[in-house]
Amino acid sequence: MSTLRGNNLKVFVSFSGGKESVFALYQGLKEGLEIEALLTMFNTTGLRTRGHALKADFLKAQAEALGFPLIMGKSSWNSYERVFKSILKRLKRKGLEGGIFGDIYLEEHKEWVQRVCSEVGLLPFLPLWGKDPKNVFEDFVQSGFKAIIISLQPPIPKYFIGKELTLQMLETFNQLQMDPCGERGEYHTAVLDGPIFKKKLEIRKSKVVKVKEILRLEIEEFVIRKK
Repeated sequence: MSTLRGNNLKVFVSFSGGKESVFALYQGLKEGLEIEALLTMFNTTGLRTRGHALKADFLKAQAEALGFPLIMGKSSWNSYERVFKSILKRLKRKGLEGGIFGDIYLEEHKEWVQRVCSEVGLLPFLPLWGKDPKNVFEDFVQSGFKAIIISLQPPIPKYFIGKELTLQMLETFNQLQMDPCGERGEYHTAVLDGPIFKKKLEIRKSKVVKVKEILRLEIEEFVIRKK
């Protein structure tokens, strides 16, 4: 696993729109990496993201607010790796040298990232890897990022859906004896603003839907505002 050493390498960011990918991007910038693009994988229709089920127009707005171009890959779960690698090969031909990923502790994720990057000749950077999830959560909030919970499942309280991440939530996560970052999918977030955002997003209209045991916030209307 490559470490960040301020080496000005040109990289992409594996971007979900959630807190870990944004915070990893933030850490990469602080270490001197040159972010060339955000890469997000969508379903085969290109309408929703694979990981967080966010709509494409919202991801495009996040990319605009951050000031980076968005690369959209489309795949089924079966074709995910093949499509992902084909995009990485194209980025390498354009001169990119690595990618930033927001994984914290899941070994299977790290192994996949390392293998895929190695096979296409890119360097993987995992700036959050090995950090205490509680510290990652605290650092994210205290750095000035604004993120809301867009999906959750039991035992997280239902009233957390749509709420902004706060340090006070850590007490609930601790009581539930769960990872405060929700690395295993206990909950997902969408980042609306932060110190590296050139513009900010405001949600105007949303609704909560239930898919089996998962509550999901459907963002129906939003605006991009100057800061």
